[in-house]
Amino acid sequence: IAFANGRLAHVRRLLGSTVLPDLTEDAIRSYIRTRLSEGAAGRTMNMELGELSRSIEKPWSLLWPKVRKLEERKDVGKALSPKEEFKLIAAVLDDASPNRSQTLGTFIRTALLTGMRSGEIASLTWGQVDFSQRVVTVGKAKTSSGTGRQIPMNPQLFEVFSAHADWFTRRFGDTRPAYYLFPFGKPTPNDPTRPITDMTSAWEALRKRAGVQCRLHDLRRTAATKMAEAGDPESTMLALMGHMSRAMMERYSHIRMAAKREAVEAL
Repeated sequence: IAFANGRLAHVRRLLGSTVLPDLTEDAIRSYIRTRLSEGAAGRTMNMELGELSRSIEKPWSLLWPKVRKLEERKDVGKALSPKEEFKLIAAVLDDASPNRSQTLGTFIRTALLTGMRSGEIASLTWGQVDFSQRVVTVGKAKTSSGTGRQIPMNPQLFEVFSAHADWFTRRFGDTRPAYYLFPFGKPTPNDPTRPITDMTSAWEALRKRAGVQCRLHDLRRTAATKMAEAGDPESTMLALMGHMSRAMMERYSHIRMAAKREAVEAL
């Protein structure tokens, strides 16, 4: 539901008053031109129009047979440099709102220290965080191999979650197993029985303050790249990241140029 709402936001804005018979191929082409002028990527528009066709309960190919799906870039995103990571964390600490700083800061560090997807992080409950065993259990994931996987906490993540638990207890009284680590509520979290549904606004504001050009998903790519650079076995990376195929693994484990230079210098 959260995914559909996010994808359909621009559809509602630009086509919300359009009646079904008027959703012609020309109308869709006009929508595409407008979204392109706004800087939307091909994949983004494919998802938006895909959700629109699903809401009409007819396939894209039947609704708009002469409108091809847009080309999607295969190599989008990047791994952050240590300097960019530092700038992001520094921008979090400079946030005027301590509650927003706490939730967003923990969210970002969790992504960088685990390689979890943003949806997996947002749905974390305290019941999935085992401080005694120092293990985080992922809930429902994008792939079957990712669901239920366990990720050990390194000392940094243990410290991050411990500090977050202290803040959570002060604000909500207890870290009950069913409570979400990242509670729902705007402008500050107020309902621990519901998970946060959208990090877009907070993330974009943080990214601009930090002066870093990246996507939220690039934090996951950064974690994968660090593991690849450290020489971690592919099987270990698969177990931690929750991927199924080698092709997906290669997509996320591009080695940064600095590591490449070190490799060739050893020849």
